[in-house]
Amino acid sequence: MKLRNTLKVWVQKIREFLKPPPAEFSLTQQLIITLGSTITICLLYGINYLLGKADILLLAPFIASALMIFTMPNNPMTSATTMLQSYVLCALISFAFVYVFEYSQWVLIAAFGICFFLMLLLDCLHPPAIMLPFIIIGEQMRDYSIAFNPILIDVVILLISTYLFNKVLRRLPKVEK
Repeated sequence: MKLRNTLKVWVQKIREFLKPPPAEFSLTQQLIITLGSTITICLLYGINYLLGKADILLLAPFIASALMIFTMPNNPMTSATTMLQSYVLCALISFAFVYVFEYSQWVLIAAFGICFFLMLLLDCLHPPAIMLPFIIIGEQMRDYSIAFNPILIDVVILLISTYLFNKVLRRLPKVEK
């Protein structure tokens, strides 16, 4: 009997632990977040496609950034300056590594470490940007124009989306916890 009660208590604790947290956003806000992130991702892909740079692999960090913007709008990691600085920093370091070193996994890891350290040091940590060294070095992208098209263009799209999203979201009532 004692074992049975102990098991019940443990099962209850596990259920409590696995229960999702209460929603931070109202249903209306959740719909706006879903719509905003979907539109932003469509814009990112569409503009890249029109400019002839529709590389899905290179689009991946920007999709992650879009999701962060819409789900964590007040987080310092999703601020406009943080995103711009982190993407520019990681792109420049990645291109420097592609031109200076022959490809190896150690070069890729070193570029990652330097990017991460500098983002921490410069207080511009935006986790999706750290994927750029893996993409640029791993694919041996030697075309500097990628830094402007699509990387800089995608960052600008994200910044515009952030601005518009924050304007819309501020008009909605906050969810009380």
